[in-house]
Amino acid sequence: MNASTTTAQTEQVTSIEITHPRQRLNFIPRLFASPLGDQMAANFLQRHSNYDGGKWRYFEVPRGITGQIGGWTEIATTRPTGYITPPDGTYRLTIPGNYFDEEVSADAVGIIATLFVLNFLSCKLFEMGEEYAMTCQGLVDRQDALKDYVSIIKHPERSQIFRAID
Repeated sequence: MNASTTTAQTEQVTSIEITHPRQRLNFIPRLFASPLGDQMAANFLQRHSNYDGGKWRYFEVPRGITGQIGGWTEIATTRPTGYITPPDGTYRLTIPGNYFDEEVSADAVGIIATLFVLNFLSCKLFEMGEEYAMTCQGLVDRQDALKDYVSIIKHPERSQIFRAID
């Protein structure tokens, strides 16, 4: 695992790249509650961007990342989450229903794709009934924690991320 860090007043680990093959195999089903989550993200990008394949990177977001949001309150990620990104580069992302058409980094487009897949899967599980309520809530929690993470670390493309998913 590799750790990416950001420096505020103290150095804080903001995401951990999953590189070990066995951990990579476990990451997708744990994040998406489905072994097909990464394929769903790739399909999303094939429909909405200039993505044309390649090896994805997997990032786990640890609990406890804290930061000031809007200058007046401190929040922390309290639930486990993560995201996946396509190969490095920039991607032209077009989401007509959200009036979004911009070029974004691999990190931002990966976060956006992850959020769309988490949302889609949570809606499908909700429709399947009460017996899937806990799994559905887990996906919603991961989605909310990922949005918190984007705000807490002050991701340089956070405004584009939030406009794309709005």
